[in-house]
Amino acid sequence: MASSSHLTDIPQAVRIAASIDPSVNAELKQQAIDYLTKVRQLSQETWQDCLALYLQGAGAAGPSNLGKDGKEKLETDLRMFCEQVVDTALTQSDIPSEAQKAMYTAIIEFVETEYVQGPCEGGQAFLRNKLAFTIAHLFLNAYPITIPTFLRPLFALLTPTSTNFHPALLTLRILTEIAQEVHDVTLRSARKFSKDRQQRDGEVRDVIRSSGDERLAMEGMLGLVEKGLDALEQGGEGKWLDVVETALKTMVTWTPWVDLGVSLQPNTLSLYHRLLRSSHIPLRTASANVIKSLAAKGVQDPQARLEVLRVLDIVSLIDPLESETRGVKDNEEVVAFRAAVAGVLAAFGTELIAFSENTEISEPLRNEAESMMTLGLPLLLRFLSDRQYEVPIAVAPFASDLLKPQPPAPSPPPPLTPQRREFLASMLDILIRQLAWPEDAEWEAPGNEEDSDDEMALFRTFRIHCRAYIESIAQIEKGLHTEVVARIVVATLDAFQAGGPSAVPWQQAELALHLIYTFGELSKISVNKSISSGRSTPTSDIAEAEVDYGTAKENFDYDQYPLSPLGELLKRCMASGISTYPHPSVTLQYFEISVRYVEFWRYKPEAIQPMFEAILDNRGVHHSDQYVRRRCFYLFQKLCRDCRNSTVDAMVPPILDSIKDLMVINADVPSADSPDEDSLVKATTGKSYAVDQLYLFEAAGHLIYLTKSEPGKQIPLLETVAGPLMSGMASGVERCRADPKDLQAVLQVHHHLMALGHLAKGFPMVSDSQVEKLPYTPAFKQMTEALLQALDAVKTQRVVRDAARFAFAQFVNAIGSTVAELVPRFVSVVVTEYEPSELVDFMLFLGLLMHRLKKNTFETMDMLLLPLLSRIFAILQQPITGTDEAQTHARLKDAYLTFFTALMNANLDGVFITERNKPEFENLLTTLLGLTQDCSDPGSQRFAFGFFARSVIAWGTSPEAAAQPSQALPGYENFIYQRLVPACFEVPARKEFNIRSSTLTLFEMAALVRSTAQARGQEAINFLINDLFPRLNCPPDIANQFVDRLRTQQAKDFRKTYTEFVKAMRG
Repeated sequence: MASSSHLTDIPQAVRIAASIDPSVNAELKQQAIDYLTKVRQLSQETWQDCLALYLQGAGAAGPSNLGKDGKEKLETDLRMFCEQVVDTALTQSDIPSEAQKAMYTAIIEFVETEYVQGPCEGGQAFLRNKLAFTIAHLFLNAYPITIPTFLRPLFALLTPTSTNFHPALLTLRILTEIAQEVHDVTLRSARKFSKDRQQRDGEVRDVIRSSGDERLAMEGMLGLVEKGLDALEQGGEGKWLDVVETALKTMVTWTPWVDLGVSLQPNTLSLYHRLLRSSHIPLRTASANVIKSLAAKGVQDPQARLEVLRVLDIVSLIDPLESETRGVKDNEEVVAFRAAVAGVLAAFGTELIAFSENTEISEPLRNEAESMMTLGLPLLLRFLSDRQYEVPIAVAPFASDLLKPQPPAPSPPPPLTPQRREFLASMLDILIRQLAWPEDAEWEAPGNEEDSDDEMALFRTFRIHCRAYIESIAQIEKGLHTEVVARIVVATLDAFQAGGPSAVPWQQAELALHLIYTFGELSKISVNKSISSGRSTPTSDIAEAEVDYGTAKENFDYDQYPLSPLGELLKRCMASGISTYPHPSVTLQYFEISVRYVEFWRYKPEAIQPMFEAILDNRGVHHSDQYVRRRCFYLFQKLCRDCRNSTVDAMVPPILDSIKDLMVINADVPSADSPDEDSLVKATTGKSYAVDQLYLFEAAGHLIYLTKSEPGKQIPLLETVAGPLMSGMASGVERCRADPKDLQAVLQVHHHLMALGHLAKGFPMVSDSQVEKLPYTPAFKQMTEALLQALDAVKTQRVVRDAARFAFAQFVNAIGSTVAELVPRFVSVVVTEYEPSELVDFMLFLGLLMHRLKKNTFETMDMLLLPLLSRIFAILQQPITGTDEAQTHARLKDAYLTFFTALMNANLDGVFITERNKPEFENLLTTLLGLTQDCSDPGSQRFAFGFFARSVIAWGTSPEAAAQPSQALPGYENFIYQRLVPACFEVPARKEFNIRSSTLTLFEMAALVRSTAQARGQEAINFLINDLFPRLNCPPDIANQFVDRLRTQQAKDFRKTYTEFVKAMRG
């Protein structure tokens, strides 16, 4: 490609491609785009022309104006494209040394003309930053071999004139780009590892350090900072603030890898202190980050490292800054500075902890490091107690290292010193109080976080940090955790009992209940039933600490063991009446406690009725806030499921009556967000009120089942709930018949089907021997009939098919094999309507049915297999036109292979060869045989060979080999000898068969060969010796050895023999 043509073609192509003029010919526009794509792809050839176009017109006031070279400066988007081509060449091509020198000379001249003497690109920062990126990557290509003095002209630009700061800002940006490329851990870990690049980055850092460039860079930046600070302190503003802040940020990227003696000297330390006292908060923040990088710098010599921390004197430096900024809330700059200062303490603390734990360092130095670290602990507590969450999060690494678990020791750890215990108690108290909601925050119910602001997101993140630290302290000293939690909880509950809600802010009340809720979590070490029951059994660790709760302990009436600390807290919670607190956060947390520790309440009959009354009234499922209500639906279902005793049994009718108004289903069709969006899919996926409402029907199922000892009471209750659901579904069906496009009617059918399924889900799975005795079997059969009628009428709607499949599976679980006779009818209604992706789920459903309907499985599978096979093969024979269809076909193939294998494993192989299913049998064999030959899909290949290995025993066993009257499928031996056994040797011999990644497939092939020998006896041996092995040119001695091992070896050993034979055959 001639360079001269590009100088005119590229500008024309960019203008055409970027044009928004509708009159531009679309074909011409596409040609321009294709040409520019080729220019970028051939960057190694086109970069010189692109560089010339980019640099053209340097010094011009703007695009279309003439520059110092007498040429017109081009449009910005055109120059950006040209620079991208140059960048591509720099990052992806090897540019010769002479060309690198030429590029460098041209760019330095451009910088002089445009930035030192010219208009500086009109002050546009993005153009300056883009040029810095290009220069930095040229540096990485040319330094140090080609252009060892690359940076020297740029260092000269770090001394700005009083009016032009752009050259200095350009140099700072270049230095930042270089540091990020050769040292930044985050950026380097994000890109693909390259040993050559790793080596290059190391060499660049080494040469910068040894050549004096690091000193010039750091001294230039420090001089710039000092000059700017002087100007600012004398009342100058302008761009100096931006320049000084940028210089400090660049220093942060260089300090970790350059010589410490360059950046930390008496005069520089005093400069940092001046910056920390500056009236300009951004400079204080940037300076704090520089000091943090100095504190975190890894100096190899322990004595020198400790000396650095002594010189920095972090505690004395930070203490007044912390006091000065404490309590500031509404000033974001001050909060950011305070967080930066907390980060300095974090670096200081983590360095000293690592130092003191390093056993290779002398003990006096380690002791000194620990003493220095101890001086920082009061500051740590003050930062942790800050309610501006950026601050405690910034100091979090210090807290994490301080609380990290110690490796297990052969002997128990020594008891905590009084000082250590006092510190942990203070820290625990702070952390626990930090769990409280902010005073000025608006509480949000679970599920309503979509509209949360950043402050609330930060609070939730910090709550997670606090929970982790509290757990760490509990592991260090469990008794301390129990003591502090008990003190806070009991004080709160006592204050509420004495003074009511006005005496306790809702944040404090919610915190107390949150602590009770999480108390059991912190006893995970002894996970047993005693945690949730609140009892101190001999195996319960949570009973170790004795705590004075102000009242005498009481034992459970039914048990010889006393209450554990958790039990005491639960008892206090119940007796306090806190469930009446008039704030949803508190009552919802109370319900969470009720559900989590349901074992405790089960043996407190006097607590059960008030608990149900609370969750059933306007504090719970009838709350005015939709999101509180929806969370309570879920908690109510769990309470009904787990809190089963005689007290609840007697309350079933009134409970059901109280939620009757909530079980009215009203389907809402959401508006589609785009023309392609399906409103029905949108209405039935994700979180919604209708989805959470289903918990109520499942709860109703649990409750109704509790009345099993009184059939006369149970059946009317079941009809009370199921009757309206079947009526509502029938009403929706009639509307669908009248107007198939009535989406609201379709949703009504869907929602009612799902509700019936969840009602059945509340009933336990029973064995077939119990089914006959179940009084509710006729009622569920009636529901199943109603389901089939609804499905037959609305079967064209996928959401209805999905709901029907779910509900039918729940009916099967509830009444077992009595519904088996309806399975074929169910399948025949829907199987022809199923889309490919639905068939995958449907076969999983059939797998569950096969497991559940043990007695009737053969007849059921026999009746449904033909329509299923016909549908599967009809879909798989359709052409694949896109990626989505290819993925769906692959999933369908995996699903039916898994299903067929499950049938064979369940000894249901006979269903494939019944008179009803024989029409598809040959198609089945052909399809599976094709999969054995497909080396591009090893998973399906393995399943296919596994299926055939089982089929040989099932359908090909000869009477002579197994002493049985007849063969299950006469003639199948011909298929075995002609197709299956040869495939076991021909397929792995192919080049495309990846023997390394196909071990499991080889095992299935070995199983097929071994199964053939078992099923056909001597006949199979004769076939191998006299027919197959001679065709494979296998030497007779190797063939005889293989056959001998086939006769004598166990399956596991024969796998190895077969694999070695295949490897030898492949050569």
